[in-house]
Amino acid sequence: MCRWIACLLAALLLTACAQRGDRGRTAPAETPPTGIRVGYMPNLTHAQAVLGVAEGTFARLTGLEVNGRLFPSGSAALQALFAGEVDLLYIGPAPALNGYLRSGGQALRVIAGAASGGSVFVLRPGVDPNHLCGTRLATPGIGNTQDAALRHLLAQEGWRTRERGGDVTLSPMAPAEILNLFSRGELDGAWVAEPWGSRLILEAGGVLAFDERDLWPGGVVPTTLLVVRPDFLSQHPEIVRRFLEAHVALTQEIARDPDGARTRVQAALADLQGRPLSDDLMAAAWDRIDFTGDPMADAVAEQADRAFAAGLLGARRPDLSSLYDLTLLQEVAP
Repeated sequence: MCRWIACLLAALLLTACAQRGDRGRTAPAETPPTGIRVGYMPNLTHAQAVLGVAEGTFARLTGLEVNGRLFPSGSAALQALFAGEVDLLYIGPAPALNGYLRSGGQALRVIAGAASGGSVFVLRPGVDPNHLCGTRLATPGIGNTQDAALRHLLAQEGWRTRERGGDVTLSPMAPAEILNLFSRGELDGAWVAEPWGSRLILEAGGVLAFDERDLWPGGVVPTTLLVVRPDFLSQHPEIVRRFLEAHVALTQEIARDPDGARTRVQAALADLQGRPLSDDLMAAAWDRIDFTGDPMADAVAEQADRAFAAGLLGARRPDLSSLYDLTLLQEVAP
């Protein structure tokens, strides 16, 4: 009997040791993906993505196939991120904040900035920007970055939209529809990203009311951020690092040769949109954008406060403590 008990205790001891050893081992690494899915929009403020996909920079520097996916709006891009249909996404701060908060901080992490500026408020000739009562205005989508900016301006000046009992009509619509209605005199103004702002001015006779940079300290107003799904970041940090290296390299290229970069983006957008943007339009729009890898955290926090005050981010003041993961950016940025 004693011998049997001794054998049983030895077996139990060996089992416990084996279990402890299993817990101490690192889990097998995830199988590296064969490709990366990158979402972006055919806007000048997404220039790094436009060039990175069109010229193969992302594929070359990551060593993987890159599947670029175009979206008409930040809200559509956000839905794709929620569904796991993209891995990295160039997106405006407002939808990024919205997605982060709707998911309880689980859907995305900001890993870099991409663009500051490039967002303008354009009015029909004769419309006074200081008296917008009774006007018909548009933005690219409810809760998008330009929508939040315009709602903040209206609230700051004491004007209310119709849904809040006022007489300012504020409608969400695709930029192409904004241009069409503005050209026909059916809109009094719109707050849009470039190149749509310059198109409203040069093609539809609009007047620049505000370059949004002029409304922010130091002219820093986040327009585009680079975000990643947290699970993709945790499973494939080296791939995300290489993608960030490509993003930073493209940002530096634009800074070194802005005119050459503008020409390259112009050509890439012509392929995406089926028609070239004129040289005058490109020059006007390009000069309103500052390309940067800086995540602009302080300015994004201010945007969050403004969006919250406008009723776009729910009933509780947003907690942004997990919005950023800048570890890899700090390693690759000069």
